Amino acid sequence: MKSAVLAGLRTQETEESWAQKLDEAALLCEACGIEVKTRLTQKAQKRHPRTLFGSGKVNELKQACEAQSAEGIVFVNELTGIQTRNLEQETGFPVIDRSALILEIFERRARTRQAHLQVEAARLAYQLPRLIEGQIHADQQQGGGVRNRGTGETRLERSRRTIEKQIRNIRLELDQLKLQQAVQSHRRRQSGLPRVCLIGYSNAGKSSLMNALLSLRSISPAKQVASADQLFATLDSATRRIKLAGRAEMLLSDTVGFVRDLPDFLLDAFESTLQEIQEADLLMEVIDASDPQWELQHEIVMRTLHRLHAAHIDRMRIYNKADQVPQWDRKDGLLLSCLTGQGLQELIAGLISRLNLTDRAFPEIGDEFSSQVSYNEDERGE
Repeated sequence: MKSAVLAGLRTQETEESWAQKLDEAALLCEACGIEVKTRLTQKAQKRHPRTLFGSGKVNELKQACEAQSAEGIVFVNELTGIQTRNLEQETGFPVIDRSALILEIFERRARTRQAHLQVEAARLAYQLPRLIEGQIHADQQQGGGVRNRGTGETRLERSRRTIEKQIRNIRLELDQLKLQQAVQSHRRRQSGLPRVCLIGYSNAGKSSLMNALLSLRSISPAKQVASADQLFATLDSATRRIKLAGRAEMLLSDTVGFVRDLPDFLLDAFESTLQEIQEADLLMEVIDASDPQWELQHEIVMRTLHRLHAAHIDRMRIYNKADQVPQWDRKDGLLLSCLTGQGLQELIAGLISRLNLTDRAFPEIGDEFSSQVSYNEDERGE
């Protein structure tokens, strides 16, 4: 699907909140390489159980796709398997919802074995209830006699068991990788280096900040992390050892960004990656100060931290993209720019103070400290 009509049902959201939801969905489409031809929304008190929209709006949706030469439909709302099937039948176009869109983005961004396994586990967890709902119509029991009973149910049950077995197998492999992570984490603790984790809304500039700190210390570009001006540019956590000043050093980890209403199955699947957050000594929350919705994004980050049981960890607030902000009066965080370098020296001084780092030497970390798995490479930045 290279182009689509962006659709959604507005129920209780305010006009401003709904507009923000649509804008973010459009950015998700862009991150997935889907051009949004037009937007079509309906306001109603409740969802239509068959098609989410009413029949008249479904017909309008079909006409919009035809008029705009769109290849499919992306719904902002979560759809059931039956709703997806009915919408596809009545419009004649493929239909996906926001969760499926995020899964597609994650699948495209996955680069390592761990990321691929996590995405596959999430995809199966997403598919499981929709498979059951979507196949009921095709597997109905035939007749009323006892001998004919259970024909469809057996088929559905078999499909469900197959998917559950696949999920179990994936989790077993992820558990093996998690054991390797535990060994790595133990070595970090033995090093005595403070562990700092970058968190924040997707596309706030976490990876850019890590690269800016690495560049400031003239560290090889090969040790920088991938960054891009798009949602979910980073999936795999990456950790680098960074010298702040003198002998003051820290381990800095980059993690996957958050978005509103991040599905539970994605949080569950990426548990091992997000464990970096739970084990940190300090969380650096990166906020895009140029985004008019930054306060809402901060609230979403905080809600996600509560879901991860990490809200108690000490936090440092970083307002990024100072070069795009004409005036800034807030004093509850540090304003900086990863692009121009403004505020980076102040950040380093703040980290040394916050982490209570002195001019003490940390032990050398050789090959034994480097990750033994490909998904989380630790490198000493000198």
